[in-house]
Amino acid sequence: MSKVRKVILVLLAVLALMVIGAYAFLQAQLNKINRLSAVETEFTTEDFDEDTDEPDTITDVDWGEILNRPEEVHGVVNVLLVGQDTRVAGQRARSDSMIILSMDTTRKKLSMVSLMRDLYVQIPGYSDNKINAAYAFGGFELLDKTIEANFGIHIDYNVEVDFDGFIHIIDALGGIDIRLNEAEVSYMSGTSQYSDYSLQDPIDGLSVGYNHLSGEAALMYARIRYVRTDNSHDDFGRTERQRIVIQTIFQQVKTRPWTDLLNLYNSVAGDITTDMTNDEILSIGLTAYNIGADSISEYRIPEDGSYSGQRVKGMSVLVPNDWNVLRANLQEFVYG
Repeated sequence: MSKVRKVILVLLAVLALMVIGAYAFLQAQLNKINRLSAVETEFTTEDFDEDTDEPDTITDVDWGEILNRPEEVHGVVNVLLVGQDTRVAGQRARSDSMIILSMDTTRKKLSMVSLMRDLYVQIPGYSDNKINAAYAFGGFELLDKTIEANFGIHIDYNVEVDFDGFIHIIDALGGIDIRLNEAEVSYMSGTSQYSDYSLQDPIDGLSVGYNHLSGEAALMYARIRYVRTDNSHDDFGRTERQRIVIQTIFQQVKTRPWTDLLNLYNSVAGDITTDMTNDEILSIGLTAYNIGADSISEYRIPEDGSYSGQRVKGMSVLVPNDWNVLRANLQEFVYG
């Protein structure tokens, strides 16, 4: 064998070892992310989040015609982001926030759809209820089925973070910069909110405009439900704030060097739970990164003026005026 061939073979062997080593390192890092446990996948009995003693205002709902889409639409991947309000580690609770992150590689588009937690829906195998009950009753599996049954939107993957994890992630980033309006500053500075949001210390020094928020302050901002302004009304403004936080995190992460991202990942991986495999995480992450987060389209279900507030089974719920219109608009936004 010639010296040239020996050198080439040695170089190829070294390259192969480097690739294998890098892959093994990457797999070990991705294994730090939590996968679903038996508690998180089991189905439970149903209950109703009763919040009113007033009589029911509806007895029946016209659910319209279910417009099912194929399980896979070429170039479109939907990841459901769930924030749950559990107070007990390892115990599944109702989903406090639900956002469909849609990646369209054909149109080079990222989009976020917020699902209002009080939306009255059909839950497969259970009574009709608020959509946030689906996660409490059957985790990702039941929530995904509920979304597909009611909206005709297929969920490919799921990611969940609880409140403690949310705080840790924001703090690991060093905080985030969020623009606050006058009503939000007034609310977040009020002393009566500390116990409601389990804050350890008062939030001082807030002003109208951009503020640098810690994890606890960002959680309060993302969960505000009682601020009323022209563009921020109860739970509708709340879902908008959640999308703002996610988009801010995307933008901030994108500006970090790779060395910082690795350290950041190591500190927050244990706060995340998903049903994705390591290879799927890599694929989804690269897809989102390549599309870019400079402009993320946003949508909310139900839209303004497309629903009515009703009472049923002791619950205050949101009922769409026309389910067929709602489904058609949502599918057009997600699938184009």
